Amino acid sequence: MNGLKIMMALVNNWDLKKINNAIYDEDGEKPHYAVSDLGASFGRTGNFLTRSKSNLRDYRGTKFIQKAKPEQVDFYLSSRPFFLTVLDVPNYVTRTKMQSVVKEIPRTHAKWLGQLLGRLSPEQISDCFRAAGYSPVEVEAFAKVVQGRIADLNQL
Repeated sequence: MNGLKIMMALVNNWDLKKINNAIYDEDGEKPHYAVSDLGASFGRTGNFLTRSKSNLRDYRGTKFIQKAKPEQVDFYLSSRPFFLTVLDVPNYVTRTKMQSVVKEIPRTHAKWLGQLLGRLSPEQISDCFRAAGYSPVEVEAFAKVVQGRIADLNQL
C-alpha cells in the first residue's frame, strides 16, 4: 500500500477520495490496490484555488520529498481546502486528512519503489505520456520530471 501512496505523491494526484481508489481482496490472495481515477495528476496539489492538473509548469515546480528521516520519509501533498470552506466540515476534514496519507512512509518502502521504478527505461516513461496524448515537448518534459523523482527515491 505504501508503494501506491508514494506513486500518488510522485504524480501529484490530489484527488485521493475513496471513490477513486479500491482494495480488492481475492480468496486467499494478498490484497490488490487499485487507483481508478488519475485525472487530478501531474500538476500542483492544494486547495481548489491553487491546485492544477496536467500542467507541466506546476508539476515541474513542485517538490516531491518533504523530509527524509532515518527510518521514514514524508512526501509533499497539499490538500487542505481553502479556509472559508470550513463550513462544509465533512469535506474540510476529509481533504485535510488526505495530506497525512503520504507521511511517515517507511524509508525501506520508498527505496523499494525507487528500485522498482528504476527498471523503467526513459523510453518506457515517455511512452506513458505519449499514450496519454501529450505533445512531443510535453512528453519529454513530463518524463524528465518523473525520472528525477525516481532518482530522488533511489538516493534515499
